Amino acid sequence: MFRVSLPKWRERGIIEQLLEGRSISTTNCFKLIAIDSGRTAVQTNRITHVYGPPKSGKTTLSANIALLLAQAGLQVAIISTERPIEIRMDSIIQSDDSLSDAFLENIFSTEEYSFKGLCQLLASGLDQIESSVDLLIIDSLTATYRQVANARSLTLLRKALAALQAMAFRKQKAILFTNQVSSRMDGLNTFRPVASATVRNYSDVTLRLVKKSNGQTELSFEDVNGIEEAVLPPLTIGAKGFEEFNSVFELVTNY
Repeated sequence: MFRVSLPKWRERGIIEQLLEGRSISTTNCFKLIAIDSGRTAVQTNRITHVYGPPKSGKTTLSANIALLLAQAGLQVAIISTERPIEIRMDSIIQSDDSLSDAFLENIFSTEEYSFKGLCQLLASGLDQIESSVDLLIIDSLTATYRQVANARSLTLLRKALAALQAMAFRKQKAILFTNQVSSRMDGLNTFRPVASATVRNYSDVTLRLVKKSNGQTELSFEDVNGIEEAVLPPLTIGAKGFEEFNSVFELVTNY
């Protein structure tokens, strides 16, 4: 319905075709603030790292954020490496009367299921999307990395993160990527993020999601060493994504 193949951004003129007839500002600045703590979760010029175990709500949080920005007229690009995120966004839109399919005009998405392909896309395809995108979401950056976790793939991961860092800092874009909690596909499901030291060093904000025994999700801010800095009010995953999302987060634009 709204999918655009990101690899085609490498083709001559594809961005012009995508944006034909649209009026898009390339200097939008925004930040998503956690109201209770006053901390910034996602922001222009920053990289946000979201991690947690399966079913903790990483894709749901990404979908809620993408739709909130789309409502505000901001442009979002999404790369899915597992289940396509648009499936989750479609279900949220159908359940929320304040949302409509029209907002999807501001969202571009694709899937990339190999780690090598993802790294190539990030290394060679970012320059062509920077002028039209306010937020890039990668869900998940490390899902395919876990299948080939070794010294070479870690080097590729660092190069990919360096490309994202350059996009954020030099081109004034926001980046959000999700991450898992085990180092290999057959590893123990601990609460240490995949490639922990590497992803933390390249991230400005780290958010940890934990599914509690009562079914709710706890979201906390962590520093570069993994020390908890702030805990947000509990969140409940429902038909609208995180049901309390709009009361927990506030979007500020053109600040």
